[in-house]
Amino acid sequence: MNISSVSASTSTTYTSSSATDTAALEKQKAKLEADLEKVSSSKDDEKTKETKTKQLEQQIKQIEAQIAQKSQSASSASSAGSAAATPEKPADSSKLAAASAQEIATATTDSEGRFDIRV
Repeated sequence: MNISSVSASTSTTYTSSSATDTAALEKQKAKLEADLEKVSSSKDDEKTKETKTKQLEQQIKQIEAQIAQKSQSASSASSAGSAAATPEKPADSSKLAAASAQEIATATTDSEGRFDIRV
C-alpha cells in the first residue's frame, strides 16, 4: 500500500506593493499546477491520485481567489485614494452624511458586533 500526502505551505509575506504579492501568488500557482501534472503522471493508485488532484485544485482555486482579491483591492484603492484624499464634511454638523471610504476602512466593531465609525 502506498501512502503519501500532499501539503503545501501557503505563507504570504505582506509588502507595500500588491504587484509583488500578485507575482508571488502567480509563482505559487504555477508551482501547484506543475505538481498537479506530476500527480497525473505518477505511479500512485487512482484513489491517491484523485485525492492529491482535489487538494491541489482546491489550493489553486484559493490562490486564484487571492489574486482576484488583490487586483480588485488594488484597483479600488487607487480609485478610493483620490476620493479619500479630500473627505467631504457637512457644513452643518447636525446633519447626517455618508462615511468616506477612509472612515469605513478604519471602522471597528464594538462588543456586540456593531460598526463603530468615529468621525
